[in-house]
Amino acid sequence: MIRQISFVLLLTTLTATVSAESTLVPDIQQRIDEIAKAGADTFTHRAERTPKPAKYSRPDTHASAHLMGAHLHGPSERMIEYKYMNMSMSGLFAGETELSNAEVLTNYPTTMVIPERMSMEMHMLHYMAGWKEGITLYIMPMWLSNTMEMTPYMKDEGGMKMAMATQRRTNSGFGDLPFGALWQIRSNEEERTELILNIGFSAPTGDIDGTTSSPMNPMMQIEYPYPMRLGAGTWMARPGITWNKYTDDSSFGVQLQTNIALGKSDAGYAPSDTYRLNGWYSKLFSEDKTWAYTLRTEGIWASDYQGQDPQLETMTMGSPPMTLAQMNPAANGAFRGGQFMNFGYGLIKSLRDGSRLNFEFTHPVHQDFRGLQMGTDWTIAASWSKSY
Repeated sequence: MIRQISFVLLLTTLTATVSAESTLVPDIQQRIDEIAKAGADTFTHRAERTPKPAKYSRPDTHASAHLMGAHLHGPSERMIEYKYMNMSMSGLFAGETELSNAEVLTNYPTTMVIPERMSMEMHMLHYMAGWKEGITLYIMPMWLSNTMEMTPYMKDEGGMKMAMATQRRTNSGFGDLPFGALWQIRSNEEERTELILNIGFSAPTGDIDGTTSSPMNPMMQIEYPYPMRLGAGTWMARPGITWNKYTDDSSFGVQLQTNIALGKSDAGYAPSDTYRLNGWYSKLFSEDKTWAYTLRTEGIWASDYQGQDPQLETMTMGSPPMTLAQMNPAANGAFRGGQFMNFGYGLIKSLRDGSRLNFEFTHPVHQDFRGLQMGTDWTIAASWSKSY
């Protein structure tokens, strides 16, 4: 295109120097105008059809608020994002069935502590930088705050388990550090599609050795159970792949994102390997094209932990003595895997300064736990982002 425009300018200059009496001038000038107009039309047509996931003002060029790694930025372009997430959990499930406290105590006779409710809050600062054409780097430090309410049980003289007052514990601090690169391995301008590879990792910066007072004995310090810990304890590989397609007033995509332990923690266990498959659809619904709604489905498969923390297996109390893993389901590494399906819906708003607001509410539609685990009630994600 640049060569064509330069050629047009050169011919225009030459024709200006030709004598006005020459009969070739009108024909040459007319041909130049036709070439210039055809080139401009072609350029405009391609620009309208080519997706601009970095600077394009439409809100639907970003994925749903819960997702990351689904868009790129051009060379020298940057993006800063603050993202907040909150997951609310309650009740204990075995497989697909929610159990009452009485059923838990009957079916799992060593249980002496029943988790009642839990919230997991995450504050994330997401930074993305275009490195080369089709390659974007990212890093995302995060602050976590995990809160659990639990009811301990004590045996009376007749051996019956009696509920004590519900207790509350909170563990806060920096979590693990995700970072990596997004690489556009395929782009089709005619079909308006792109394929993005996520080459990601997570550094074990979150604390897994924090302690709290025992719900059975306030004078005794114990390590937090697994869901309350701030990190995985080991390096994690986070490879993923995303396919996006854009239309005139909507977009949709499919993403496979994984989180795979590369070893065991210093405590001797490896956390769950997790596989998430997401599909989403986003549709503009305002005349000024600044509002879009999003719909998303998600399937999750998680493995059990490999190995267990000996601090939760060897510390004993009670009569007869039992380990913390036996007494509290949240401290049992064998109770971590399962298959789940979620549905989410949200809104994205493009602001006048070029930034975006993104919000999504998600709830489970299917939960199948391996072992005794807390069920998810809902999850919200909200973010503000701006490219510059």
